[in-house]
Formats: sequence, C-alpha cells, structure tokens
Amino acid sequence: MSSDKESNTGVRFDWSADTDSVVFPTVRAVAVYVNTNDDVVIRQEAHALEREDTLVIVPRVHVPALIAALQAAVEDGED
Repeated sequence: MSSDKESNTGVRFDWSADTDSVVFPTVRAVAVYVNTNDDVVIRQEAHALEREDTLVIVPRVHVPALIAALQAAVEDGED
C-alpha cells in the first residue's frame, strides 16, 4: 500500500479526517470483575483527558438481565 502518507514525519496525519485509511478506531480497555460487595463491576479505562476510569456497578442478581439486554443489542445490530 503506497501513498503520500508514507512515513513522512513532516506531515501530520489527521486521524479524524482520513477515515479511509483508519482500519479501526482506538478502543479503551474494559475490565469485568467482582468487587468486595459481590457486585459485578464493568470498568472502562480513562480517556487521556479524564482523571478516572468509568465504572458501572451491577448487583450480581441483575447480571442475567444485563447479559440478555447486551445479547439482544448484538442481535438487533446483525440485521
């Protein structure tokens, strides 16, 4: 794949404008674990400009409903 974007360090690559060249966007890490209160925690890595990670705390009893809703969202997106 050859183009004028090839390793020219003097040219700034525009990640938001050059969508044809971007294979996939940045994805922040996601962790899932059980906390000391026996809740399921979904934690997303903080963005570079954020000070703290984003947390979603789900009581364990509600996890099956969350999984069902996530599965339904995935299946709806496959149409």
